[in-house]
Amino acid sequence: MVIKFRFISKAFLYIATAVYPILVFYFLIIHKMPIRVLSLFVIAFALLVFILRTSKKSDKKSLILLMAPFLLLGVGILCLAFDSAVFFKFYPLLMNILFLGAFGITLFKPPSMIYRFALIQDKSIPNSPREKEITSYCRKVTIIWIVFFAINGHMAAWSIFLGSNVFWAVYNGGVSYVLMGILWIGELIVRRMVYGKILKAVPCSSNAGIGKTEGVKVMEKTGDSVVLEFSIPNTSPYFDGHFPDFPILPAVAQVELVVRFASEYLGTGIDVCEIRRIKLINPILPDTPLSLGIEKKEKDISFKMNSPESKTVYSSGTMVMRENCSSKKIL
Repeated sequence: MVIKFRFISKAFLYIATAVYPILVFYFLIIHKMPIRVLSLFVIAFALLVFILRTSKKSDKKSLILLMAPFLLLGVGILCLAFDSAVFFKFYPLLMNILFLGAFGITLFKPPSMIYRFALIQDKSIPNSPREKEITSYCRKVTIIWIVFFAINGHMAAWSIFLGSNVFWAVYNGGVSYVLMGILWIGELIVRRMVYGKILKAVPCSSNAGIGKTEGVKVMEKTGDSVVLEFSIPNTSPYFDGHFPDFPILPAVAQVELVVRFASEYLGTGIDVCEIRRIKLINPILPDTPLSLGIEKKEKDISFKMNSPESKTVYSSGTMVMRENCSSKKIL
């Protein structure tokens, strides 16, 4: 119950922070609430957000998430001190400046911000065969987000000094989020295309890349599915230099395993024409007992790699396999 309440309260605070301009417009312009009274609510809200974001010691603290309530607190204090509503309008602008600075710094102090986000999803990127391509792509995407925050910040500033109260509320509390969502979805589509091109057309030869697998056992087999158990020895070339003190199996090797076994046991094609979903959940260490389930559905194959007793899930995903992938289309 406590965990559920914490989740609901945090979700409410995130939503309230996001629609802050709309709330300020409603209470200040429509409801005619006194500026100093509203500023007290803003100060209390900022303190509550800070307390909730720092209440759990085990949480990884984001500098941006910790700075946001301080900016909101500063806005509330200025409004209370000067009895001026204009300071309320500065919060969206300050948040854009904060994001612009956070993303921009990572260009001069690598890795880039988007690369850091990528590492959260796939910890096998460093020292992998495609690290340079991924690093270059993430840097370009980081630059795109920097340009977005610069333009969005400019619009936020314009809405403060030249725009109406309605324009300020609608743009900063709605339009800017729509634009951000469009950019995020567009980048997600392009990312899947780029990631798919990096991983596609992985050969099925047992001599390629991943090297030998040990003790492959067929646990279940039908016309459209197979469950295998095996392990990857520490002599596999994919473990060479891939975290010397903590070797793990990279994503490209896991894809190669799926492609190879799907071709061998289910008669699928040898090209990955589309990477629809790849989810890396836990790292795979050398000699770890693995259970790989592969299912073929028309042109798609889905897989799930876990421990034989199914207590630990390592990865899962869906791919399109064809023998001749002439179009090379990655959606």
